[in-house]
Amino acid sequence: MIRLGRKPFFFYLFLLLAFSGSGQNIFNAGNSKKFARYLFNTQQYNLAAIEYERILNISSPDAEVSSQLLKSFRLGNICNNSFQRIDNLELYRFFSNDTVSREFLNLALTCNCCYEYGRFQKALTALNDEEQAFYRLGYFFFEEELDSLYNFNTSNSVLLSASYPSVFQSIEKMDNFRKKSLGLAMAMSAILPGSGKAYSGFWGDAVMSLLFVSSNAWLSYRGFEKRGVKSASGWIFGGATLGFYFGNIWGSSRAAKTYNRIEYEKLYNEAKSNIYNHF
Repeated sequence: MIRLGRKPFFFYLFLLLAFSGSGQNIFNAGNSKKFARYLFNTQQYNLAAIEYERILNISSPDAEVSSQLLKSFRLGNICNNSFQRIDNLELYRFFSNDTVSREFLNLALTCNCCYEYGRFQKALTALNDEEQAFYRLGYFFFEEELDSLYNFNTSNSVLLSASYPSVFQSIEKMDNFRKKSLGLAMAMSAILPGSGKAYSGFWGDAVMSLLFVSSNAWLSYRGFEKRGVKSASGWIFGGATLGFYFGNIWGSSRAAKTYNRIEYEKLYNEAKSNIYNHF
């Protein structure tokens, strides 16, 4: 049992009221901002977003808190219901503020979902021409509207190359990427087994294809030379030769597809990284 000792009852009542009063003060907007900032700085972005959202619900509109909420959504990769929450809080009221608009656009490109294009367009109006060009380019990139992406990159080359050179150059690399021809790879391997794979950069596979086809063809030839058409080994190795030969042709088309996919993904990821580096 806890004993209160001999202190007067009113003394303990005073302490209780004092602690109660200070406890209520903990949750005012100023202290809540400090707590939200602590959560954000310690990378607890989900909790920081909840706290910033609570602040916006209990205090007057605040552009700084709004931008921090948007940044918390982005860094926490909170995409599923973030744009609905943004609409509920009517954060688009702050799109005249370039910081809020910029953070909304960063979130929109990061999540690439759920936002209305009209909101995206409205947020752009607070930014300068260079930034507008960057975010429009980002929109085409993440929507994978490649024709629009390449045309926009070319038509705005002066703005983009001056302000965002790494982004401009990486998109230009994507535009100039030349795929390996599947038909050419197959035709080359039909003439010389393995050459289509070598054309696609798979030299090890090319050598193996050439060895398998040529060695089995040689064994088949030797079998028929010794025993004529009655040679079992001739027919067996001949069949294997045909199998490896047509497999090498088909494999060359696969090699060209694989090359195109791998090289394009490298260019895409480079461009994506360069875009994110400007957030």
